[in-house]
Amino acid sequence: MSERTEAPLTKRIGVVTVTFNAGGFLQPFLDCCLAQTLKDFELLVIDNASSDDTVEVLSATVDPRLSLIRNEHNVGYAAACNQGIRHFLECGVSDILFINNDTEFGPELFESLLETRARYNADAITPRIVYAEDPEINWYAGGRFTFWKGFQGEHLGEGEKRDPTDTEPRWTPVAPGCCVMFAAATFERIGFFDESYFVYFEDTDYFLRMKRAGLRLLYAPMLSIAHKVSLSTGGSQSDFSIRYYQRNQVYLLRKHFGTPMVACQAVLVFVKATLRFLAGRDTARQYRLRVSSMTEGLRMPLRMVSKHAA
Repeated sequence: MSERTEAPLTKRIGVVTVTFNAGGFLQPFLDCCLAQTLKDFELLVIDNASSDDTVEVLSATVDPRLSLIRNEHNVGYAAACNQGIRHFLECGVSDILFINNDTEFGPELFESLLETRARYNADAITPRIVYAEDPEINWYAGGRFTFWKGFQGEHLGEGEKRDPTDTEPRWTPVAPGCCVMFAAATFERIGFFDESYFVYFEDTDYFLRMKRAGLRLLYAPMLSIAHKVSLSTGGSQSDFSIRYYQRNQVYLLRKHFGTPMVACQAVLVFVKATLRFLAGRDTARQYRLRVSSMTEGLRMPLRMVSKHAA
């Protein structure tokens, strides 16, 4: 492994993963990446100031395809991804794959994503995502935007058993950022991720922008990746997850929809939070945090993003 100081030789694809205190689950991910049948790639790890043994795990892995950028502080997931985009656009790769390091997958994933995206002339591609603890159960099997949930990207098939006959790729409007390969030209056309999100909803925001630009996301159910869900953020009920999820959901609504829609959706988001509290799914403290985070999202300055000012 080497720390990135200058542009490497051109690779066919660039692979970006963002680490933050990932030492406990990073090695299986690295093993999966370096066992790929597609050899012509660079795996760029962008570390957001981990305080555990993440860097030590990386340093113990010797492979010329692995490189590292170490940030002095946690710049957030979106900003770290943008660092990877800039690097790989300068390298001239054809595709950029963003993949979580709390995942495991087979040796043909990179090659299959690349070939399938090209075959369907898709602007981005995502596989089926299953639970690591039970690979027969879906976490994501296609997506849609759901109005009554605050226009969030909903996972289709979540919690359902994998259907072995479901192998036909199809277009989908949204996917989690857990594993998505983009044509590099997509970033040239519509710009980078919005760093205001820090983490959560930056992927939803990007797919909305793709849709409005006429770009297409392909879901490939015959390909799969196992995800250790929320392991890297402390779980969906951590203060970190609650704050950024609720804040960013409101920010996304304001960014993409007019005042009447935002007002309607804000009411739905507030009602949903209240019902969670009344049902005992949130403590009083967690409920207050959700409400204050929504307020934070209403006050955030809106940011338009280009490839030059990400």
